[in-house]
Amino acid sequence: MTNHNLIQLEDIFTYQDKGEWPIVDSHLLSTTYKNRWEMADKLFAELDQDLFNKVNKKVVHDGWQDENIPEKSFSKKLSGSAFSNDDDFMIGPNDWDGRNPKIGDYVQRRKVYIYDWTKDELQHTTEAIDYFVGMHEAFKPVLEHYLYECYSDQLDLIEKLLYKLMIIQYNTPTATEDNRTEHRKFSTERFGDEHCDETLGGLHLGENYTEFRAKNTKSNEWEPIHLVDDKMLWMFGEDAERSGLIPTYHGMQHNPDKDLNTRYSIIFDLSARYKQ
Repeated sequence: MTNHNLIQLEDIFTYQDKGEWPIVDSHLLSTTYKNRWEMADKLFAELDQDLFNKVNKKVVHDGWQDENIPEKSFSKKLSGSAFSNDDDFMIGPNDWDGRNPKIGDYVQRRKVYIYDWTKDELQHTTEAIDYFVGMHEAFKPVLEHYLYECYSDQLDLIEKLLYKLMIIQYNTPTATEDNRTEHRKFSTERFGDEHCDETLGGLHLGENYTEFRAKNTKSNEWEPIHLVDDKMLWMFGEDAERSGLIPTYHGMQHNPDKDLNTRYSIIFDLSARYKQ
């Protein structure tokens, strides 16, 4: 098994008391998975309905609309027997305003979910799919470490665990070179709401440019978290409170660099289903 930089529970509590972050360097991110953003780009470029149908033996189509603004915020969801894919849409800054003639602008967030069973259930595969299935296998031991290190007092209460790797793309399909920064800012504001996850915890495996931020556990101030240089961060979900740990409230803050385009982020969630 590849050696990972892992943090012990005693140090975790110290970090939270001091308002410091459990961030470590990752050898795997700097070597085997150094090209993860190029592979994420390749994955989303090739992932269409035809490929999804080839990969998954069973496919379920679903949709979602915001009950308050269904015409402005909606999703297309594909659940497969091997992996799943969500496409979330918000109408763009021009059409959102409602005072301008509609032009059909929108921003998009796409997610691919890789699970424990993905490798065994694949009916067809590609280089990019195999790459992220391998990432799931490579980093799962990190989640297992934090499961037993931080949540051992909950194990008897848990019926089932879910290890879900999420590859996330934030895209601005209708932007031009002149308004791309405006569209990115709009996307960040719409999709980057402040929250804590409904999980035990999650391993943040970085982003291709910095927009991630989190609330300091001591000062309660929001801080940018730099995860672009092969760093990984352990985040605590709301179920971590059962073990006396402070959930990681996080969100996104717009990066105004005009040279930036599509944003990618990779997060590996650990969730529990509790016994009734």
